Order: sequence, then structure tokens, then C-alpha cells
Amino acid sequence: MDASIAQWISVLDKVTHYELLGVQPGAGADALRRAYQGFASNFHPDAHGHRTAEERTAVNTIFKRGTEAYRVLSDPTLRGRYEEQVTGKPSQAGPASRSAPLPPGGAGPASTSGPGSIRPDAPKPGAASNITGRLEDFVKQPKARPYAQQAEALAKKGEHGKAKLQLKLAMNFDPGNEALQGYLKELDTLIELDKKKPYQPK
Repeated sequence: MDASIAQWISVLDKVTHYELLGVQPGAGADALRRAYQGFASNFHPDAHGHRTAEERTAVNTIFKRGTEAYRVLSDPTLRGRYEEQVTGKPSQAGPASRSAPLPPGGAGPASTSGPGSIRPDAPKPGAASNITGRLEDFVKQPKARPYAQQAEALAKKGEHGKAKLQLKLAMNFDPGNEALQGYLKELDTLIELDKKKPYQPK
């Protein structure tokens, strides 16, 4: 199976609807729609007819999960119930009609091409920064390095949900890495802080 598809399948049950679509918990209707369009362009089964039967089944599973995530998040009632189940707190989305542009990086992590070429060269506010030096320097397995790079870059831009997804992909290739596990805990803390902030359209 294609490595990128396999990686998505491996984390599919571990990510939230927001992380799956690559949006912040306070995202409005327009941001959700654009995120889903980006997701669908990558994972619509019609775009993967050339793949093996196993890969097509996996892509179909990913696409169905993303479609379900969009259905839930775009319905205020379902979204509120979902957030209560996940966090035990009421929805932070506010009015369903309130919209906001996607954060830098487009429609989120929904890509079958693996991590991009983003590098954590320039420090940015809001980063997870307890680790001294570059996160990739603590990675033991070469295949995990690009995902660690992208996780740190996204965290430095304040996109903690996306960073968490990339970090989980890195951890799949480098299980038991204490540095990655520590970084994950820090990201989880930052994500919780993000949830407590009032939503402000960019």
C-alpha cells in the first residue's frame, strides 16, 4: 500500500474531526467548506481509480470519514453534540454562519503526497518550544524526520492541530521516542489553550 495512504489509515481513528479537515475548533462555515473541498480533491475515490484494490478501499475509508466530519461540523446541532462528547464542553463555534479564512497552509493535512517542504527555520509566536534545538534532531528513524519537521513548522505558526497530526505520523515511524512523546504532550496543552481562546476571524 502507498505509504502516505497507510499513514492516514494508521491515525484515522486517533484524530478529531477538526484535525482531519485541518481547521481550528472555532472555524466558521466558509472555512469548513474550503477545508472539505481541499480534502475531497485529495481523497475522492474517483481520483484514485488507478490504485490497487486495497488502496482504493483505504482511500474510500478516509474519504467517508472526512465526509462524515464535514457533515457533523457543518451542522450546528451535530457539532455541539460532537464537541460535548469529545471535550465535555459546549461548542465554541458560535453562529454557524460566521466564517473565517483557512489558516496558512491551505486546506489542512489532507494530502496523499506526504509532508511538504516547510522547514522550521524562522521562529514564530505560539510555538511549542520546550525542546532545545530542532525537533528533527531528536528523531531516530529517517522516515519520521520530514513529519517531525512539518510538525514543528506548523506549531511555530500556531497551527497546533495540524502539527499534532504530523507529529503522530512521525511517531508511527519512530515509536517510543521520548522527545516526540514530550512534544505531543506540549501540543495537547497548547490545543487546550486554543480551545479556551475566544474565536477571532483572521
